[in-house]
Amino acid sequence: MGLRLARSAPEAYLYMARQPCEACGMTGFQPERSASEIVDDTLTRRYEGACGRCGAVREFVFRVPDEPFAAVTPEQGFGDSRPSELLDPGEWLEMADGVLARIPESPAGLTDAQRRAAYADLDAGAAALEEVLKFVPAGADAVSPFAFWTERGRRFSLDSRWRFNAEGLRDSLAQVRAAQRSFSD
Repeated sequence: MGLRLARSAPEAYLYMARQPCEACGMTGFQPERSASEIVDDTLTRRYEGACGRCGAVREFVFRVPDEPFAAVTPEQGFGDSRPSELLDPGEWLEMADGVLARIPESPAGLTDAQRRAAYADLDAGAAALEEVLKFVPAGADAVSPFAFWTERGRRFSLDSRWRFNAEGLRDSLAQVRAAQRSFSD
């Protein structure tokens, strides 16, 4: 059947939001309804709704984990220890870059709400970096060039191949976590 695994609801929502509408190209899709169902003896989750710009009906169907209600810990990022089947490592790193670019240099002078927002963005950026690291095979020192399956991810990999080095990714993650501590309450 070829349905991709959504390891968690946050991963499914992120994937759907990044997919352009086939009719008008708008991203940011938010489904209006979802339901679990069995498709070809496989537990799935179907998300449906209308495009916010053109009204085109949109639908996404994903396989779900065998234990779909298992809690996802912060260390797991957007899913369990398996690499994502929805977003490739280039897309995860691109997402981390976008979220982390919004972080102020310092928490000085921020309101409590701004500090909490920065902390949440740092957490999302760290989770995205953790997702990239899940694509590094055991014993390898980088994400394999064959791990990229989307045009966007492959392009990002070709432009920034050096950024998929495991040691550099772990260093970046440590820096983000250190910055996060400075923004905590």
